[in-house]
Amino acid sequence: MLTKGIDVRASRTHNVGLFATETIPAGTAVWAPCTKCSRWSKEEVAALPEARFTALDTYGHLLRDGSLLLPCLGAYLMNHSCEANVLDLGLDFGIAVRDIAPGEEVTCDYATFVEDAGWSMRCLCRGPGCRGTVTTDQGGDPAVTGRWKDRVEQALRQLPEVEQPLHDVLAPLSEPYGRALRGLNTLDQVSSGASACAPSFVR
Repeated sequence: MLTKGIDVRASRTHNVGLFATETIPAGTAVWAPCTKCSRWSKEEVAALPEARFTALDTYGHLLRDGSLLLPCLGAYLMNHSCEANVLDLGLDFGIAVRDIAPGEEVTCDYATFVEDAGWSMRCLCRGPGCRGTVTTDQGGDPAVTGRWKDRVEQALRQLPEVEQPLHDVLAPLSEPYGRALRGLNTLDQVSSGASACAPSFVR
């Protein structure tokens, strides 16, 4: 599920990507998995032809139990940036960690998808903090996660103050969202142990 004010356009990093068509304020829940997202069980994943699995694994999230989740409504087209403007550390939704201007690409950090262990890719974000190669192992690096934590917690403080177009989707599904909406704003207070690519509803 994807918030309003986002369109699919050509991207310089990976063919196409998601771009803001209006300002997306910091603290906005930008995307979240939902019950309408396509899912494949471990057995269904094992039966996929290799080319089909490769395509799905490129855009979807392979979970620790061997199942695969493909975010719906174009959310799977969100590209990586080492200076991502959307992060999901400790959350089961992605939150804008700064204001995203109209025309700006909406990006996340693929290293947060730690359930897909051993995954890596060459980064093309060209940002000042580009890590060159992105791996899910970086999701366990305190230097990386510490920076994510600071940015996410700043955004959580803004979450109750901004319009939340995904409220009707998140309110019944996401415990972290509900806690943040009540004014809790540290990851220790908000996080439920689920994540955006392994949300509690798929367990």
